[in-house]
Amino acid sequence: MEQRRDNQVEVGTPPRLPRRTTNRRDRAAILVEPDPKSIGHSLTIAGVPETASILRQRLASLSALPPQPTELLQSLVSELFNNSITHSRSGEEGGEVVVTLHRLPGRVQVRITDQGPRTDSAPSPYVRAPDPHRVGGLGLRMVSQQASRWGTLHENGRTTVWFELDRPSSHTTRAAEADDSTAAALSADPPGPSAPTTDRRDHGAADSDGPR
Repeated sequence: MEQRRDNQVEVGTPPRLPRRTTNRRDRAAILVEPDPKSIGHSLTIAGVPETASILRQRLASLSALPPQPTELLQSLVSELFNNSITHSRSGEEGGEVVVTLHRLPGRVQVRITDQGPRTDSAPSPYVRAPDPHRVGGLGLRMVSQQASRWGTLHENGRTTVWFELDRPSSHTTRAAEADDSTAAALSADPPGPSAPTTDRRDHGAADSDGPR
């Protein structure tokens, strides 16, 4: 049976399933004034690519966000999890990543904690300048541009990257739904014989739902 190293697992061996994190420091939110009551949902997962889809599904159900922010949360978590298993000891054999989600007032916070850099000389996570010739390196840039706020934390030899997404207000959600309804109504063909159904096909125009 073939043996693979680093962030890969032995062929035919399923990755370890996520387990509940019990360390209270890992489960605590990152706050200016720490709140001992703020204990989040935390998972300790194997540092292998196969667990990324499980992680995305778990966080989607825990976040209680609307569909669009949920998709963004999943994308940001995937990027940071990938970074962890690529650049830290979490991606080595037996490595693990701790992922914690907090539903805080008006926002959701996610923190991804790895087991620290593989070498002592490795730099802290930072946003790299764009380089079209470099493969990868876009994870933190994506987080910095799309998260409401984010940061890094170094503690006990481990590295944590965290981010927050503001929860849409009910007013914002209703306004967005109203805009969608208005756009759909304006794009619809008016009733009656003045709008022949063959016009679009005759002019070769493809139907479109507009930008998503």
